[in-house]
Amino acid sequence: MSLEISCKIAFVSLYQEATKFIPSEAWKQIEKYIPIPLLEAINEYQSLIKAINVEANRIVLGSEQLVEQPQSQLTSLFENINLTSDKYTNKKQYFYPIQPLTAESIFPTKEKTSDIEKQKKVLLQDFVQSLAKIPSSHKENLALWLDHFDTALQCFFSSLPSVYTAEISQYDHVKTTVAIATALVLADEQNKAKPFLLIQGDFFGIQDFIFSGGRETNKRAAKILRGRSFQVSLFTELAALKVLEACELPSTSQLMNAAGKFLIVAPNTEKIRQAIYRVQNELNQWFVDNTYGLVGLGLAVKEAAVSDFFGQTFKKLRDSLFKELEKIKLQRLDLTATTVSVQNIKYPFGECQYNSYFPAEDSDKQQSIISADQIKIGEYLAKKARIIICNKDAEIYQDRETTKLSLSIFSYHIIFTSIEEITGRFGKQAQAQQIKRLWDFELPQNTSSSLWNGYARRYINAYIPYFIVDREADIKKYKIVDKDNISYEKDKIKTFDYLACEDREKDDMGNYIGQAALMTLKGDVDNLGLIFQKGLKQPNFAKMAALSRQMNQFFSLWLPAYCVEHQQNMYTVFAGGDDFFLIGPWYSTQKLAFAMQQNFARYVANNPEIHFSSGMVMTKVGTPVHRLGEMAEEALEKAKKVDGKNAVTIYQTSVGWNKWETLSTLELKIEELAKKYNISTSYLYSLIHFAKQAQNKENNLENTMWRSRFYYRTVRYVVDKLKKEERETALKEITQLLGEQGIETHKMQFIIPLFNYFYKLRNN
Repeated sequence: MSLEISCKIAFVSLYQEATKFIPSEAWKQIEKYIPIPLLEAINEYQSLIKAINVEANRIVLGSEQLVEQPQSQLTSLFENINLTSDKYTNKKQYFYPIQPLTAESIFPTKEKTSDIEKQKKVLLQDFVQSLAKIPSSHKENLALWLDHFDTALQCFFSSLPSVYTAEISQYDHVKTTVAIATALVLADEQNKAKPFLLIQGDFFGIQDFIFSGGRETNKRAAKILRGRSFQVSLFTELAALKVLEACELPSTSQLMNAAGKFLIVAPNTEKIRQAIYRVQNELNQWFVDNTYGLVGLGLAVKEAAVSDFFGQTFKKLRDSLFKELEKIKLQRLDLTATTVSVQNIKYPFGECQYNSYFPAEDSDKQQSIISADQIKIGEYLAKKARIIICNKDAEIYQDRETTKLSLSIFSYHIIFTSIEEITGRFGKQAQAQQIKRLWDFELPQNTSSSLWNGYARRYINAYIPYFIVDREADIKKYKIVDKDNISYEKDKIKTFDYLACEDREKDDMGNYIGQAALMTLKGDVDNLGLIFQKGLKQPNFAKMAALSRQMNQFFSLWLPAYCVEHQQNMYTVFAGGDDFFLIGPWYSTQKLAFAMQQNFARYVANNPEIHFSSGMVMTKVGTPVHRLGEMAEEALEKAKKVDGKNAVTIYQTSVGWNKWETLSTLELKIEELAKKYNISTSYLYSLIHFAKQAQNKENNLENTMWRSRFYYRTVRYVVDKLKKEERETALKEITQLLGEQGIETHKMQFIIPLFNYFYKLRNN
């Protein structure tokens, strides 16, 4: 077996599946964009693959009977997920628009598309024309070209239903079928009873790696955090690539890669088993040598028979995959076996100022190689659009637009470069097989922007705030920024001290008011394991892959695009899989959190059983990076303890998301009432005590007196501060809004709108 042969087999399988929904006339137009060796392979392998594909379809659908039932529109997998009972529904009320992949088109709606066949023809024609964007020079590198083609399929066929079921997209059905078919063809004869090896990768130590600290970490916190997060995604992608290359498999054999985890379907051969063993040893040694065991990535290998993908047996297979992941976490870096774990490390220049685990490389900058790369990545993400993965002999000219990282990863060299119009297509290097992958990670300009640029896409970038235009420094607004560092240069990344001031606004006198502070937001989807293990009525391999891809897309695709459009001061540390971690101005972050919750509900077809919880922590600039992570995690854990989850914790108070909008409205009413009657902050501060008493009245008899004390305090305030003709109306309005609607109804949760009101007025 060779990589070229497996690419051919994968493409022929893909071709045969695609002919079910791409007419022959369109294929004739497509052929001119396809590498000649792959076209020749159609005749060479067609008869072999035809029977294999039938079997592969049965396997991915978990059904012995295959009946083509042309579907009109793709329905939502999320709509019928059920966690609380054994009674599953088969609703088909939500449909995906027949459009190319964008951050907005991933949302299902209750509106069916009119003139469906016309829309499908338009989409097909767009797909055909889009293939011209793939560099023709990349045709001589089959694995590279196939990776590009895979993204094109995703961008144009993930919104159309499979020919067998409306729940699974054409893309997910084809992708899983091709992966299974490739393994079936290439499995050893003696392993035909169990022809598959399911290879899972799991990155561990993510939190320790991202939030590890040094004496100067906070000075470049924004770039370092983003750089580390991107490195985690890069480690996982490159580990998956290392496995694929060792197994001589194309990218179509990789079905999942999100949140530090991936799944590859490989043929069960002794050669591949040995290759995986070698890769694991290489990964272990690299992580020990370069991160000193701070992080690692484990590989779990599971044999599978054809019968394992059907009925109740598939549920056992799926559960065993989860267990295998838990098992490899306990075998971290395999330190008792082949990994050389005792390192002769010296610190002649002291420790790295950004990560105290690592030795500094020189006396000037006092930073390690890996920290230096993290800072570079933090800068490149806002300026570059593509990333080249190549071998050490690649002849790629470097300049300000094309720059290599100092540290090679798993023997791959990593090069960041700009858009094609600036730095070209790197055709010569692709033809020489020097480039392994060329990934587009450019963020869409808005939620409706096309994602297809002619290159394989990886959703590993996230939004970073930067100055959009040059302008004069506003010293009064950014009062906490060091005067020597104030700069508004276009495309310069905003540091945390700038972000902390972004919610400060001018009052009626033209003076800036409002707290200068950051808010850290951390969250993840509730009951994710249960969703995969129990949520689907008739789970199968294709559904599992589709569900994983779609869950990841909300956070890795929609969230960055939404920030570009609506929240340009939000710093995404990481977002993908089922979790997210963001840092931004203290009040804007709250708005984003609620927007995420509302849009996530829309994304999952308003299924009340699918939701996420969040923790928010407000801090001043300069709080150590590791404490941001710890405090946000503590807040998230507190939110998870709310009955039913689906909650958020802020100001150490947890509240269900279903109450958030009510509390936000209450905040606006407090502002209006305070302005109308010139209510002092000292009076409003006293309400915090009453809210605490109302929350704990069962535990303390004295707390039951909060009403009378609140009323007495309010009467005194009205009599002392307001005109006689205002008092009766004011007393009624204040007691009703603050007492009944506020403290009585929400108790301790009432402090959330109160604190927001106070912080908006603070002048620091």
